[in-house]
Amino acid sequence: MPAPGRRRPSTVDRLDPEVKELIGRLRIDKGYTIDEIREQLEKMLAAELLPSRSALGRHVKSIEDVGAQLKHSREVAAALVQQVGDAPEDRMADLNIELMHTMMLRLLTATNDEGDGQPVTFGAEDVMFLSRSLQSLASAKKTNADMVIKVRDLATKEAAKKAVDAAKSKGLSGDTVEFIRKAVLGSDG
Repeated sequence: MPAPGRRRPSTVDRLDPEVKELIGRLRIDKGYTIDEIREQLEKMLAAELLPSRSALGRHVKSIEDVGAQLKHSREVAAALVQQVGDAPEDRMADLNIELMHTMMLRLLTATNDEGDGQPVTFGAEDVMFLSRSLQSLASAKKTNADMVIKVRDLATKEAAKKAVDAAKSKGLSGDTVEFIRKAVLGSDG
């Protein structure tokens, strides 16, 4: 798949997925240099399919950049888990939305991998995907907030019922029982 903003796939993008996976394994897992990877590809591919050294270098750099971003994301996630711990669901939803906003800002301010410093351009499909992702996060946050309100309401009603039952079992007057019920539920209870 071509990089965002690129009009046509690079010679590496046009390779079979297995070959691209091999390039990644050779670089990441075995630490091969670009020249060593190219030597391996020369043994496997016809000359017209062999990517140039510079195309291979750009591809390897993008693999390393993605790897670094994934490592950073994992470190951030681990730090958030330590910092937030067993945070309420709504706090985690807020963090997810904030992370998505940060990711979008990084995407929008990024430059392409052509090395010319031009900004990354997004197609309509890319923008639609990002918009839907944000919409899904916002919808999940609202659903979560609605659930929290419902659970709190049920817990309050349960507490009021237990308080009323306890007050009645101790023989308190009807007015006192009603006062306790309203105190637990709130003044409009």
